[in-house]
Amino acid sequence: MTQQQQFNHAFFADLACPTSVTWTNDIQKLFTATDVSHMKQVTNNQLDLSNYNSVKIWAHKIYSEVATGAMPPAGSGEQPWPKSQVDTFGCWIQQGCPQ
Repeated sequence: MTQQQQFNHAFFADLACPTSVTWTNDIQKLFTATDVSHMKQVTNNQLDLSNYNSVKIWAHKIYSEVATGAMPPAGSGEQPWPKSQVDTFGCWIQQGCPQ
């Protein structure tokens, strides 16, 4: 199974999400100022991790990156997201990325 296939609709539907997850209460705070700055730089300002609509559009790609430990990037001084944060982000996707 490829990574792309692994993180598809069925994958997110199967996540156990005991609580509702929203951008305002849960997701926005997962991204540090370093994350925001770095992603704006490497995506030529196409991905703004401080912007709800931008993160919603890129949600599956972001999930893939944080779930595999590719984000935050090596050398950034930040640690990969713990499973609890990855799961929270996945539940947000499962629930339709509510604001």
